[in-house]
Amino acid sequence: MTQPPRDVLQSQLGELQALLDATVDAVVLIDHRGLIESFNRSGERLFGYRADELIGRNVSVLMTARDSGSHDGYMGRYMKTGVAHIIGVGREVDARRKDGSVFPAVLSVGQVRDSDPPRFVGLLHDITLRREAMAALRRERDRANLYLEVAQVILVGLSGDGRVQLINRKGCETLGRREIDLLGHDWVDAAVPPEQRAEAHARLTALARREISSDLYVEYDVMTAAGPRRLIAWRCVALRDAQDALLGFLCSGEDITDRRSIEQSMARTQALLNEAQEIANFGNFEVYHPPTGDAFWSPQLFRIFGLDPAIDVPNAERLAAELIHADDLARFAAEWDAARSAPGNRSGAYRIITPAGEVRHVQITSSTTPWQGERMRIAGTVLDVTEATRAAEQARESQQRMTHVSRLATMGEMAAGIAHELNQPLAAIANYASAASRLTAAPDDSIEDIKLSLEQIAAQALRAGEIIRRLRSLVQNRETRREPAEVNDLVAEVVSFSQSDARLHDVQIRLEPGDDLPVLWIDRIQIQQILLNLVRNAIEAMEGVPPQSRLIAVSTECDGDTAVIIKVTDSGPGVPAALVAKIFDPFCTTKESGTGLGLAISRTIAEAHQGKLTYQRAPGGGARFILRLPSPQQRNER
Repeated sequence: MTQPPRDVLQSQLGELQALLDATVDAVVLIDHRGLIESFNRSGERLFGYRADELIGRNVSVLMTARDSGSHDGYMGRYMKTGVAHIIGVGREVDARRKDGSVFPAVLSVGQVRDSDPPRFVGLLHDITLRREAMAALRRERDRANLYLEVAQVILVGLSGDGRVQLINRKGCETLGRREIDLLGHDWVDAAVPPEQRAEAHARLTALARREISSDLYVEYDVMTAAGPRRLIAWRCVALRDAQDALLGFLCSGEDITDRRSIEQSMARTQALLNEAQEIANFGNFEVYHPPTGDAFWSPQLFRIFGLDPAIDVPNAERLAAELIHADDLARFAAEWDAARSAPGNRSGAYRIITPAGEVRHVQITSSTTPWQGERMRIAGTVLDVTEATRAAEQARESQQRMTHVSRLATMGEMAAGIAHELNQPLAAIANYASAASRLTAAPDDSIEDIKLSLEQIAAQALRAGEIIRRLRSLVQNRETRREPAEVNDLVAEVVSFSQSDARLHDVQIRLEPGDDLPVLWIDRIQIQQILLNLVRNAIEAMEGVPPQSRLIAVSTECDGDTAVIIKVTDSGPGVPAALVAKIFDPFCTTKESGTGLGLAISRTIAEAHQGKLTYQRAPGGGARFILRLPSPQQRNER
């Protein structure tokens, strides 16, 4: 083979050296024993050696102990077998600099053609930056994967045609399915219930076509492997490349099944509360002082006050100024000032006048508690008691009429005795008038007898008038009127009024007044009605008793400082045992013509005075009725 001229060889060697010096990789030429024959400038810069320091040394000086051993083995096997393990094949190694530092490199080895013995060229490329970049990418990837795994929302990546490319652990846990079972499958067909799939597909298609905003919000169910569905709130965005071509979708989903269930339960509870308030006709409120915009009135409260929640703002001051009845305004203002200034519970009844002019009665109950420093929280209820108040008024009027009828009935039963009592003064008047008429024809010295007759006529007329006055006071229909009363005096009047009826029935009434009784604040006529009814019942109860044994005792006494007790005791047979438990029930009677209302009305009157009317068997076998009336001090405590 003809050798090229020397000058041509020198030129080619110069070009080769220039090429070697220009490359950024380290280039090393070694013989079959691994000894370095040549080392370029990039290699000097990379490893820190001068070329003359390496010529003749084994190439292993550039490697770590781990790689140098394996390199010698590779070279030995190649020389014996010709099988290339690294020849023509690049691999990553750890290279060692002169100062001992190590860096990663890619080693590529090639055999020099037509050399005997064989010679080899090695290229070492520093991949430190690439390693760092790859490590950074791995860290970012791992961090992204960690985000996906620890996220408490479902994350799903879809291709442009809606197939699953990515799903995080939360998504797999929610669906109860493995990632491998979902990847590559159409998401909607795999996870969405059949009846909702068309809507889900339509939303994704609209997002891809920009028919809706780039941020899609939608709620639909997903099917779980266990069977129950879960309601998911999805936010999806379309992913596009630089040319705006659709790449796919990224969706995040929040499981709102439990939250929506709670919301529905709360809404149902609120609806039931509003319905209950409407049925019971009461509302509730929550306000703060100093006032803020977070005051609350329930819908029923607006209805009670006749206000429109869409227009009217909850405001206690406006309530007072525009709705509270003028006669109740000062009392409401005082209670409201107290509620705003100090903690505590308060309650009051007021009248309001709605914007429509209707007068309504309300019971306002509130509780004040400190709130966030100097503020006060006032919460309470407003109960519309209009119908109850009207019903109570009607019941009171009916009770008053019934009480009046009962008095008239009692007076009717005592008519014979009343007539007898009136006949006595009337007969006396007639006798004295006849005597006076005869005396006018007598001599003049009879003038004193005439004067005496006229005085007796006047006295008997006053006596008859007093009987009629007492009768009228007992039978007149009037409003309940509480006034101070001496118990012994009103009892004595009843006994006096009943004496004539008692005498007609051969009954003796004995008055046993107590000492130092307090003055009671009562309706005098109503208490006398109770006593008249008890005395009249006692008279009738003793019809079968021998006349000489017919006795009624009416006594009064103090029960310490708490009450005054009036007892009416007879010597009759007493109340039958079968009737004792219901003797005060309406229409319960032992009389053939009785109404059975007397004792029921009497007990009602006693209870209206915060008192009590009871029955017990008398020691001698008769009946004893006990009327207990609280003293003024005890009444105030109540």
